[in-house]
Amino acid sequence: MPINEINFQELRNSQHIHCGEHEGEVLRLYCQQCEIPICRECAILNHSGHIHLCLSLKDARKQCTQKILASLKWLKTAASFYAKQTRELESLEFECNQNSMETKHAIKKWTSECISKIKVQRNALLNNLDGMSSESKKLYASKKAVMHIQNEMLTSTCGSVSNILTYGNDTEVMFLQEGIKQRIGKLASVDAPSMPGKIEMVFKHKEPVDEFLARACTLTSPVSKVTIIYKAKLLKTYNTHLLSDEFAPCLQGIAGTENGEFVVTDRTNSKVKMFRDDGTLKWEHCYVSGAHPPYDITVTDDEKCVVTKENTSELDIFNLDGKCLRTIDTSCVNCKPRELAGVAALKDGKFIVGSSLHMLAILKTDGERVDNIDIWRLATGGDDEGRYLAVHSGGRIVASNQSMDFIQFIDTAKVTQSIHGKEGDKCGEFNSPRGVCTDKFGNTFIADHGNNRIQLLNAQGEFQVLLTGQDGLSVPEAINISSDGNLVIAESDGKVKMYEYV
Repeated sequence: MPINEINFQELRNSQHIHCGEHEGEVLRLYCQQCEIPICRECAILNHSGHIHLCLSLKDARKQCTQKILASLKWLKTAASFYAKQTRELESLEFECNQNSMETKHAIKKWTSECISKIKVQRNALLNNLDGMSSESKKLYASKKAVMHIQNEMLTSTCGSVSNILTYGNDTEVMFLQEGIKQRIGKLASVDAPSMPGKIEMVFKHKEPVDEFLARACTLTSPVSKVTIIYKAKLLKTYNTHLLSDEFAPCLQGIAGTENGEFVVTDRTNSKVKMFRDDGTLKWEHCYVSGAHPPYDITVTDDEKCVVTKENTSELDIFNLDGKCLRTIDTSCVNCKPRELAGVAALKDGKFIVGSSLHMLAILKTDGERVDNIDIWRLATGGDDEGRYLAVHSGGRIVASNQSMDFIQFIDTAKVTQSIHGKEGDKCGEFNSPRGVCTDKFGNTFIADHGNNRIQLLNAQGEFQVLLTGQDGLSVPEAINISSDGNLVIAESDGKVKMYEYV
């Protein structure tokens, strides 16, 4: 028989498989309960109770084949579905890549066009300003020339008349009096040239470009003064009250770390508390009852917390895990303070601390004295105290004076540069100023405690009221700039609030 005429399925079916337990018996049956092929002897001896569940192996195969084909049909349907989904995903992926490329191209094109337009507008503005400046210079020059001629005429006339009155005899004076009066009357009737007006350009911090350009395009004469206006937005509020606190917290000092943590001094509970950036407590240090409560605090660049205490010349040095490393008695390093007050970090592990004896002491966290600065008497000649300190990036020291209602700046040469403020509630005036801090833009922030507000003093010496009670502020005591540039305020009632100023 040719090989192509052989039915291999029938051939395989004709090749019987014998039972492994009963010699000579062929497996012709299938026990549905045990789900195994059996022989006749097995059906009689081992599966007698299953006899009604036994089928011929051929019928069992048909049933099994039908079930498997039904399952296989579902699998084929599922496989077809997944294949279709895969093709759709591939199509979406291709479309996404195409869209991404087109979007990138459109963004680059759009930004290039915007930049080109902005450059054109910028150049037009600069040219306009240059033109206005040139015209103003011509105007100033012409007015200066006119004023110079008039000044010459007035000066010459004054000199001539003075000489006649001084050296002339009676007859000469009387003969010339009418001419002198007419000359003086003529010169007096000449109006002085008007002075050109001044224009102030206000820059709003982080102002949208289109708004700024729209305002800038309205300029008709050169800008004589530039002012930057800041606005503050409340981001977070933290509550520093702990279950272990015996009293409601009264915060007096605050400082921050590079990773966003902040540490405060709680006067009423005599505690130093450090919190993580999510507001959870990291550690607390409780001073024994009757000890000097903590006052101000700062964090140095060598990751040490420096804590001043009330009514004592001692201060404590902590690491950022809350371990008190040492106590420094500043009276032992020729500072001779009666009572320490504000403290601020400098560079290279140094810090500066103020006292009630008009003295600033520069120390290291190991207790080494670096320098003393006697500044309070230079500023006022009185016995008033410096409460809080801050340091600008350039090294200038800022100190608040609570009892005299002003802040003062001291340069690195130990000379008082300027004093700002007086008692009052107007912008630039203070009522018991407390905490001070500075930012990278040269701004100084002051907690105007008695007026319940935060004032900003910019690098040009101009004041702005940044925050008031209407912004959620409540009795600000100490302030600090966080590592991400936000303003962090410790309030007397135990809350810490973070503001973004833009």
